[in-house]
Amino acid sequence: MATATAVLGVSCSAVMSTQNGNRLFTGIIGAKDLISLTTVDHFNSSIPIDDPKQGYQRPLERTRITKIGSHLIKAIVEGQGNSGGLFPTAVVLAARSPMKYQNGKLVITEKLQVIDGQHRIAGLRYAIEEKGTVELEDFPITFVIIEVSERLVEMNQFTIINGTAKSVRTDLVNSILTATVAKRGDAAIDQRDRWKVAVTKVVERLDKDPASPWHNLILMPDEAGSPKGTGEKIIRATSFMTSLRPVHAWLKEFGFLDRCPDLNSEAGVVYDVVSAYWQALQKVVPGPFAGPNDHVIQKTPGLFSLHKLLTHLLPVMFKGHQPWTKENFVKFLQDSAEITDAQFWHKDGDRAAAYGSMKGFEDLYDLLRESIQPRP
Repeated sequence: MATATAVLGVSCSAVMSTQNGNRLFTGIIGAKDLISLTTVDHFNSSIPIDDPKQGYQRPLERTRITKIGSHLIKAIVEGQGNSGGLFPTAVVLAARSPMKYQNGKLVITEKLQVIDGQHRIAGLRYAIEEKGTVELEDFPITFVIIEVSERLVEMNQFTIINGTAKSVRTDLVNSILTATVAKRGDAAIDQRDRWKVAVTKVVERLDKDPASPWHNLILMPDEAGSPKGTGEKIIRATSFMTSLRPVHAWLKEFGFLDRCPDLNSEAGVVYDVVSAYWQALQKVVPGPFAGPNDHVIQKTPGLFSLHKLLTHLLPVMFKGHQPWTKENFVKFLQDSAEITDAQFWHKDGDRAAAYGSMKGFEDLYDLLRESIQPRP
């Protein structure tokens, strides 16, 4: 069990091991000490995704916290249920500076970053501090501490643990990939993941740009809940990124990204095309953009079908020697009776809103493609 030795100083018994030159410590610490010694590096959409200070943890969910805390009180303190009073799963922590370890004793004098277990720790805090369950203060919690040589190693461990063994939001994983590129360069990530970094940068710019039809409308990785519950936010960054993949793939396949020296430039090319396209859509059917919550043009039916339509328009316009500008996109889009009809996009109608699945988005794309009149 841990014993307090100083302000932000806790000693506990631990076993040290190494993996590929990295020191790991495994042991047990009291719940109250664990709470006081840990901190969480949350993603913050108010700073750039590739900023060196950008975090990587998803936001805490209050319902998960109270559920865990209530379970601990009932199962461990009150002896209810069939868990046997156990809470054995280890939390995974990171030490950003070398740990003090001697003769089986670990002395912790600096805050440890939570890689895996933030809701468990928050549940303990809820039970002890909010509910006043002092019986849990000394409850032993198993930990694994990894000494990391740089913060990026810590971030990627989060991705491995939560992206491989668990389900984690795609936009958060993509943001960590983007941070990896910013720190180590394009070659640091697998070739198959390059598109994720490019579209992540595109989505971030669309959300931040005051001139964009998407300004402040995208639910970013650090924002909890669903678009329906956030007021102004109408679409998840995850959905936007996924819908952009065919656009990036087409530009890549036909060589339009070949001259880009890096992923920043690649993202810039995709952004210019997508931004011009959505500004053209806003021009030909302004009503739904003025009331996005009441229409589906900026929700998944519109997002997936219209980005698929963009991959249809790009080659048509290229062959016709028409640059991918807002003005030229308008020339094609304004001929569609469906696209230009605000009621077609209304959420309470039986038209675009009726296409509510990936198969439906494909069918909606087919309808929209037939409605435009491509000009040579």
